[in-house]
Amino acid sequence: MSNLSVPERKQEAFFLKISNLLNKPDLDNHSEALANILMANYQILNGEAIRAREYMSVAEPLVKTVDQPMLQNQYDYVNIFVLRSEGDLVTALEESERLYNEVKDKWGLNKLGDLVLEQAYISAILSRYQESIPLLELALDYSLEANDPYLISETYNVFGILYSFLNDNQSAIMYFKKAVEVMERHPALVSNIYFYANLADSYRMNKEYEKSLELIEKARKLAIKEGDIPLRAFAHQVKARVYTNTKEYESAIEELELAKRLQEQVGEQLFGYELQTDFAYAYLKLGQIDQAEKHLDEAIDSAAKVAALDDFYLKRLRSEISAARDDFEDAYKLLQESYETYRKTFNDNLTYVSNLSREQLDQERLSFENKLLEKENQINTKYVKKYKKYSVILVVLIALMLILLVISLWLLMKYRKAARKNEEMALTDNLTDLPNRRQMFRQLEQEHEKSEDGRSVYSLIIFDIDHFKTINDRFGHRMGDKVINRLASITRHTLRQKDTIGRISGEEFLIILPDTNVKEAKQIAERLNHQFANADFSDLDDGIHLTASFGVTEYMLEDESLDMVINRADRLLYKAKSQGRNRVVSTFNDTQQES
Repeated sequence: MSNLSVPERKQEAFFLKISNLLNKPDLDNHSEALANILMANYQILNGEAIRAREYMSVAEPLVKTVDQPMLQNQYDYVNIFVLRSEGDLVTALEESERLYNEVKDKWGLNKLGDLVLEQAYISAILSRYQESIPLLELALDYSLEANDPYLISETYNVFGILYSFLNDNQSAIMYFKKAVEVMERHPALVSNIYFYANLADSYRMNKEYEKSLELIEKARKLAIKEGDIPLRAFAHQVKARVYTNTKEYESAIEELELAKRLQEQVGEQLFGYELQTDFAYAYLKLGQIDQAEKHLDEAIDSAAKVAALDDFYLKRLRSEISAARDDFEDAYKLLQESYETYRKTFNDNLTYVSNLSREQLDQERLSFENKLLEKENQINTKYVKKYKKYSVILVVLIALMLILLVISLWLLMKYRKAARKNEEMALTDNLTDLPNRRQMFRQLEQEHEKSEDGRSVYSLIIFDIDHFKTINDRFGHRMGDKVINRLASITRHTLRQKDTIGRISGEEFLIILPDTNVKEAKQIAERLNHQFANADFSDLDDGIHLTASFGVTEYMLEDESLDMVINRADRLLYKAKSQGRNRVVSTFNDTQQES
């Protein structure tokens, strides 16, 4: 029975067989242990985490008594899913990696695929996207080779979840649709109704609220029919997010209360922090700041138990609460911490993270900086007005008023100058003095508008220093900064006067080439690649040598938005890295082929 497919192990018939086995008198330790493990497997597949742990607790001492590797492997396999549901992600991932190495030559394709898929899912939740993607590809290989529609649809579903984490809603929707298509072609898989809820949440993030609500209602009805309590909770949670997005905050809170009661009913802990952050955000928008802060505290406690997931988002939400209390100093400090945590979390995954989410974070930082400056101006204005009250008719007081007026003008000039300087700093990279990400995307939007409808053409180059972490580790971060500056200087002297280069992340640069097609852009990229590889860094330190990887593309008439051009260049950069780095990969407009 342990070799049955996952859908078969979720059915009531499986439950009845195991129940009959457990009710038999005089079961030997091996049979009793296996029966409890299988019953735990049934419970966790049906969302009953608490009951699953109860059966695993009974099985654990029996497994140790029997001391048989095959039985231990079955216990470990089910325990991975229970640990994940309980929120112990790190242990679950370590156990899944160890178990896979032990059974990869012994188990069938279906079960191996399920184990690898669980690794991929946990890695994605832990923001280890570069580890998750090859695991997903391996799981898909297993599922296709086994011709297992359940595993194929589940793999597509986890692909969708991964791209949701990366804020790539279009890719997420595509994979969730694939999962739904496979499921609907196989009636036995209808219990995989999480796909509808996941697709609904992606439509919600894409602001397609009618589609989202339609799918939520479909998922909710199916969940009631199937008796799937965790899915009912998730459906209510997604509906609450739609209501929050459409400013129906009281309705959102009602849906969240329903979701909370259902989660508590089955003991689901993994995503408890998400529910609490949804509460916090809805109450914040409703203006109930104390309630928002209470739920945020609970979210932070839950996230700490899981693995400090979304720590940057929790800090950002805390900063919004501080801002709502007019504590702009604390709000700015928290937002800065959120930004640094975000950078640290995605340091090894920058090419995977969508440009939209990074740009959004930069915009929010600038917004809080402007609010802080505005607050300081208000304080200084009150300060000046306060002293103007004491002006009198006498000459001395007139003189004081004149002095105060001069001070006011000086303050006004000073803060105007500070505002201009802040604006320049907000648009300039403080290491290289190149335009920063925000300024580059502003200029890119202008170039894109000029090129719409085929009025002109422009090309993009995104390049990234290969193995830059090695330079930092070997020579130190200060030397790494000097290398980045040297590379920026080489690039500036190589480009034409009309071209623009900017630094958009740690070691990643963007070049805008107006009136340039992709073939010309590729020649420029290859010239830069040659110069980087042959640059002399001996004046900085012996042994420094670097190369870079380049993604090159141009604006095409079929590009519906600027994001399509940027994402294409990002994918080409990733392809250059995956092909061995130190190369240029481009897209030619006439053939639509990557080369």
